[in-house]
Amino acid sequence: MELKAKEPKVRFGEFTGDWEECKLEDILDEFSSKSRIENEHVVLSSTNSGMEIRGGRVSGNSNLGYKIIEDGDLVLSPQNLWLGNININNIGVGLVSPSYKTFKIKNINSGFLGSQLRMPRMLEAYKNSSTQGASVVRRNLELDSFYQITINTPSKNEQDRINTLFKNINKTIEFKENQLEQLKESKKTLLSKMFPKEGADRPEIRFAGFTDPWEQRKLGDISDKVKEKNKTGEFTETLTNSAEHGIINQRDFFDKDISNAKNLDGYYVVKNDDFVYNPRISNFAPVGPIKRNKLGRTGVMSPLYYVFRTHDIDKEYFEKYFDTVYWHRFMELNGDSGARADRFAIKDSVFVDMPIPYPNMDEQQKIGTFFKQLDDTIDLHQQELENLKALKKTLLNLMFV
Repeated sequence: MELKAKEPKVRFGEFTGDWEECKLEDILDEFSSKSRIENEHVVLSSTNSGMEIRGGRVSGNSNLGYKIIEDGDLVLSPQNLWLGNININNIGVGLVSPSYKTFKIKNINSGFLGSQLRMPRMLEAYKNSSTQGASVVRRNLELDSFYQITINTPSKNEQDRINTLFKNINKTIEFKENQLEQLKESKKTLLSKMFPKEGADRPEIRFAGFTDPWEQRKLGDISDKVKEKNKTGEFTETLTNSAEHGIINQRDFFDKDISNAKNLDGYYVVKNDDFVYNPRISNFAPVGPIKRNKLGRTGVMSPLYYVFRTHDIDKEYFEKYFDTVYWHRFMELNGDSGARADRFAIKDSVFVDMPIPYPNMDEQQKIGTFFKQLDDTIDLHQQELENLKALKKTLLNLMFV
């Protein structure tokens, strides 16, 4: 190993001195595929976000060409390495496709190495060790060049301390991710049970004290289409309706302005608490999303959107109804044929006939408040998760050379 004077900006107090520079060829041994595997093993996959279980357990002749990997082995995709598809296996013994490169790790803590190999500066090094493939998003690893990539390493004790720190951070992140997923699943379940199913006049779950059947109103009974346009040019912020993120600034969503600031006079004025239907369909919104402007300010939206303002209904309750899938049936039955592949077509005169379940105002407010508090809890957990990931990113930059 060649000595080079280097120290991280942040390190544990008991450690001093320079880190050593070494090449990947000094710490990696590639191993090849097996011709036959006698015991059953689960099939694993290496992805840009980590190792994953890809399929069920297989054995015998069906394993021809597969490689057995163990905890601590390095797995990478030769075509997608420069995108970050490089992982230390932490799932246990399993099989991976022969298309992956697999390595045994020597003379270094595998977890420490794994954290370093996924740092942003390493991605550029992988790109430089690859040649352009048939597609601009695929490159082919040149193993000789890959082996010449250098990393910096401290003593074994310092490696172990750093690995333990990031292992604990990763466990906390995983715990928070599971918590967040459980909360989202709970919300999804409660939405399906706290609004009546098609043909029913009562939900499965209700707050105590409410027993009356729910009424039904049409969308046009409790809302008015917004026809006001930005003729004077008073409002300059263009908004968009995202199925995943709700109503947000267009630039925040697209990272650029799609609309022309000089031609906003034909755009609809969208005030705070206005609702917007976006006919663009996606995996998140198979009939297009309906979202509420909760930005606390007025903006403008393309006339491709249907903007409407409610009355005589609790806005929190009304918003949560459109988080359910119950209104999709009406859209599917009443949408126009021959629509563009990426847009759902429905006439305004038909859209306003959409049936809306309508309990009394007290029950509406109870439901709306309950789901708002649940959304606030989800947002809090999401923010905590993002903070943890930001902390990890910062520490990776400061604790490695």
